[in-house]
Amino acid sequence: MCSTCRTIWKGMIVPHAEMDCPIRNSRYCSTCAQYGHLTSACPAPPSKQFTEPVFVEQLIPHSILKEYQITTRTPLPAIIKEEPQQILEIQDNDRVIAAYLSSHSVKTIKGCTKRHTLEEYAKQIGKRVVYVA
Repeated sequence: MCSTCRTIWKGMIVPHAEMDCPIRNSRYCSTCAQYGHLTSACPAPPSKQFTEPVFVEQLIPHSILKEYQITTRTPLPAIIKEEPQQILEIQDNDRVIAAYLSSHSVKTIKGCTKRHTLEEYAKQIGKRVVYVA
């Protein structure tokens, strides 16, 4: 019995070497993409605590990469990260909209509906209006 099995399979009777351990060989490290150890025990840990994928192939499961012998490294396109827009949820009711506008001291724009006035006010405060039933 090896040191890996000793703590997990206490009743295992089959003696085996550390390199032949079925538990050790089933452990997969997502950092270096190799079997034999866990990510927490990787000999080459990443420099950052959280790593983002850089290549398209990092998004494909290891078993498929191995099955189709994919060895390429296609860079992911640069993604511009935007801050999530804040949402202003309000009932789709003219009375509720009018009450909201008056409670925030917003005057209705002449020639515009209350919904349009609310949407203009939401733009000014950096929010997007979502009407709920």
